[in-house]
Amino acid sequence: MTINQKKSIIAFYLSKFNEQAYKELGYFGTWTEAMDDISKRITGFNVIPNSYIRRRRDEFDVFFENGRAGYQNRKPTVQVMEMFRQWNGMNFEKMTELVKTVLSGAFEKEDKIELSKVKEDLTEYEVEAYLNFQDDSASLNTKMKEIQQRIYSRRKIEMLKRLYAYRCQICGRNIGYEYDTYIAEAHHIKYFSSCIDNSSDNLLILCPNHHTLIHKLNPVFDYDKLEYVYSNDKRDGLILDFHLTHGKEDK
Repeated sequence: MTINQKKSIIAFYLSKFNEQAYKELGYFGTWTEAMDDISKRITGFNVIPNSYIRRRRDEFDVFFENGRAGYQNRKPTVQVMEMFRQWNGMNFEKMTELVKTVLSGAFEKEDKIELSKVKEDLTEYEVEAYLNFQDDSASLNTKMKEIQQRIYSRRKIEMLKRLYAYRCQICGRNIGYEYDTYIAEAHHIKYFSSCIDNSSDNLLILCPNHHTLIHKLNPVFDYDKLEYVYSNDKRDGLILDFHLTHGKEDK
């Protein structure tokens, strides 16, 4: 997750929940001092804070009755409107948990998972089912003869799903929404079974349809264009991206 992606999440939180948000994060002085301190927590305390959080908060202000007029009440950009649609459904408790996860640096921490003596017929999709859903079924456990160490942050995956409001990054659909449930799955861009990389930059949130399709057809992921390229040259690009850092150089 890039610095500005993190700051956008914080800015939305501060705009929507205003004084309640500042107090929850432990700030009781001026809001300017609070935003400067939050900026340092994200970029490092040796970096002079800039006004990105304040400016982004101003852009979100047009959506909320928080006593501020927003940045000259200008029309929100497409990006700001998309972020608002994604996150506005979260209540204070859920948004607070996401914000504190961002500030803790948990998205950057690489979880170490060592699986030993895995049978050859254990597929990547089965591995991800185990990681996504804590599948402890006998059929899967018989394939995993031994797990030497499992330090796995399911919290990270849950926070990523929440970041996208349980919508697929490829098609934008929230499967199960009309049934008042959520069905979203985390997918490893570089297959976890081969690279053991569970960092957020190797994760996508997908609907079951696209997740299954990718595992069945094994398309190549183009990091520069953020799209999957299939053998028949069919392409599936990401329409939602709030956390991948590849090729993004913001400070």
